[in-house]
Amino acid sequence: MTRSLLITGASRGIGRALALHLAARGTHLHLLGRDETALAAVASEVAEAGGEAHVHVASVTDRAALRAVSARISNLDGLVAAAGISGVTPVDSEGTEVDDAFDGILQTDLTGCWNTVRAFAPRLGAGGHIVLVSSVLGRFGVPGYGAYCAAKHGLLGLTKALALELIPKGIYVNAVAPGWVDTSMARTGIHAMAQSMGVSEAEARHKAETVVPVQRFFQPEEIAHGIAWLLDPANTMQVGQCLNLDGGVVQV
Repeated sequence: MTRSLLITGASRGIGRALALHLAARGTHLHLLGRDETALAAVASEVAEAGGEAHVHVASVTDRAALRAVSARISNLDGLVAAAGISGVTPVDSEGTEVDDAFDGILQTDLTGCWNTVRAFAPRLGAGGHIVLVSSVLGRFGVPGYGAYCAAKHGLLGLTKALALELIPKGIYVNAVAPGWVDTSMARTGIHAMAQSMGVSEAEARHKAETVVPVQRFFQPEEIAHGIAWLLDPANTMQVGQCLNLDGGVVQV
């Protein structure tokens, strides 16, 4: 039986990698994001990989738009909230730009996940799976990244609450916390790190890799494998859990 799943942030990074991973299994996909051209390109890749995809252009911060998309979908077997943004938000910055950045990150990364679950959870039946994409920065703090850390920590609390709220309906809610993943967002972070340290981007990346026990960044496809495991219909043991996908940075 063909499964139907919705992925937010599907135009690039982890969302795109997950779409292609699931496409190889013949999954019926709903790809949601803000970049119509990029989404169309991913949908084409999905078709080439053996899957089927519908493109939905909307921001996870736009509740009305999400509800409109949901109204066009009859049912879902899974939902992955992968949309997110990052940025430096030092608390001692001058001006209001950092306040706007803080608000934008929280609205997309935390409230956006809430909006997504609110809009699409009604399309899930018993046996449905929801995965929220947090981060290793949802496990500890990093100076200058107050907004991102707050949002990703908040997602773990949201995961725990939603898991208990929805499990009576047979819906499984979990999260993943990736470490350094080789995406455009990570490269932007490395650029900012290099500037703040006064070193080259190659040196900054090397420094970042040295704190990872396996000594490397990960590819989005590797994170997709972990998310797909949580989405597996046979996985009925994980409830309100966070799967660390960080190469040993956070240990039990």
